[in-house]
Amino acid sequence: MTMLMFLLSFAVASASDMEPFIVGGTRAPISDWPFITFIEISEFSYFAAACGGSLISSQTVLTAAHCLDDFTEKKTLDAITFKIYMGHASHARARMIREVIDYETPEQYSPDDFDVTADIGIMFLKRPVDFVANVQKAILQRSFSFNKDRTLVVAGWGNTEPGEKSSSSWWLKAVAMKTKPYQKCRELYRVICAKNNKEYPYSGDSGGPVVNAVTRQQVGIVSVRDMDTGITILTSVPEYWEWIRRTQLKLFQKFCGKAK
Repeated sequence: MTMLMFLLSFAVASASDMEPFIVGGTRAPISDWPFITFIEISEFSYFAAACGGSLISSQTVLTAAHCLDDFTEKKTLDAITFKIYMGHASHARARMIREVIDYETPEQYSPDDFDVTADIGIMFLKRPVDFVANVQKAILQRSFSFNKDRTLVVAGWGNTEPGEKSSSSWWLKAVAMKTKPYQKCRELYRVICAKNNKEYPYSGDSGGPVVNAVTRQQVGIVSVRDMDTGITILTSVPEYWEWIRRTQLKLFQKFCGKAK
């Protein structure tokens, strides 16, 4: 790829650089996003980075592959741990927390390739969640059309403006973006492109859910931002519908009755 892209999850820097990040945006109640999750990534018990995700069953969370494979070695969880926070607009006050015992990403994804090929992953929780008012699973949208699905909304935690000196938000924030079949994105694989010239997801929002503003169903996963054009590139949920179905089944079959 010739365009300059920025992976929206991490940098090898201070913890402040790794805070979940929505530039601009408005405060969002958790009742509008009961399926959203905050993913804390730690290395040897020390905070390393953060990503977003969405609860898609009682024991699985959907996120971006680069929030997973880019941190672990050969998909092992020896040094790296993932903790999932749910149920509150301030992740620090989460009503429900779960550990991750395994995950799956597509074979096509590689941390060594700086692109967005197959940037999707599913995490399996050690214990099932208890569904309550503010902890619910996302409804996944099975199809997408640039003609019909014109406005998308993405949410995340973090700073309200770019820059290391900007203070992070304690509260979940959301921004709307307009979809468009940009030429550069036509060259990519199974993605949706969206843009908001003033507000956008940024570092730490990777893996977070992107929903259709009309149906409120999840249609995308935050992947990367083209720094030259300001386009946010999203992994298309409809394009990976069958992979999601098969992967969830594989994980449940692997751990059913073993993880309590």
